Amino acid sequence: MKKVRRFGFGIESANARSYLEHARLAEELGFGICWIPEDLYRGAFTLAAGIASATSRLEIGLGILNPYVRHPATIAMELGALEELSGGRTVLGIGAGLRGWIEGQLGIPYRKPSSAMRETIEIVRALFREETVDYAGEVFRISNYRLNFKPPRSSVPTYLGVLGPKNLAMAGEIADGLILSAMTSPAYVRYALDQVRKGATRVGRSLADFEVSANLFISIAEDERAARDAVRPFLATLLSFMGDQTDHPMFATAGFEPEEIKQFAIAAREKRSAAHLVSDRFIDAFAIAGSPERCRAGLAALVEAGLETPAAFEVPGVNPADTLRAVHRHLMPHFL
Repeated sequence: MKKVRRFGFGIESANARSYLEHARLAEELGFGICWIPEDLYRGAFTLAAGIASATSRLEIGLGILNPYVRHPATIAMELGALEELSGGRTVLGIGAGLRGWIEGQLGIPYRKPSSAMRETIEIVRALFREETVDYAGEVFRISNYRLNFKPPRSSVPTYLGVLGPKNLAMAGEIADGLILSAMTSPAYVRYALDQVRKGATRVGRSLADFEVSANLFISIAEDERAARDAVRPFLATLLSFMGDQTDHPMFATAGFEPEEIKQFAIAAREKRSAAHLVSDRFIDAFAIAGSPERCRAGLAALVEAGLETPAAFEVPGVNPADTLRAVHRHLMPHFL
């Protein structure tokens, strides 16, 4: 069985203090990285600072931040301070974020997301190199700016959390790694890696140190029906978010027809629950859920397709500690 680099996890816990408890448990169990989401969640840097103080080895992934609610210079300032606090254990995850939240609810223009991500990475890297930055991009402009302190490292691993072909190729050009969506099938992993390789080839870059990670809904139990039913509600929510993108490669590569995805958008517009629309076929494609044997087979298919770092993302309604212990017991011995 093909092995993974490490296991990660991502949670949206009941409160900020429980993040620290789960991070300590994850470190004890041998997880390598904790990814902290931000869009519509608690502030990532505050949680990251707490986790940095509560752990000693666990890497802390900011995943993902968008470049609209925080200016790239602000991201660099916060990241530098977090590097000091953690002793150089951070990973920066950048993505475009949720347009409906950023533009629709906050009123912040959602301009040129690909350019915004690229420019953010360029600006943060320049500031970490202790450069005085003058930058005139399509989205961001900076004049005569530098950090007034020296971060512990001159660079921080930077991952892109992206979905479409153009941005996946950009990850191959400029990023240190990729964070794939929770709704990731083996076919989509192969598709995403094809795009990443195209970007890397375009700039003559080796991907030897490039890390491919994915947030995964992992629900393991001897009661297989209960384990699979646990993931239906949140899968329905995510499918509703993307229900208007019926031809997205995430769905097309997994063999879903546009009408199968459109039904979730219709349910959302009509304010109806869509959990009953999440068939076993959706669960098999977009979750690791069921008996330990089924979950090992599901993860093995993803790893064979090219996934290197599975990150167990919290399934709402399931105690995160139970998920961490189940992954440690049933998956880690087979994949590390």
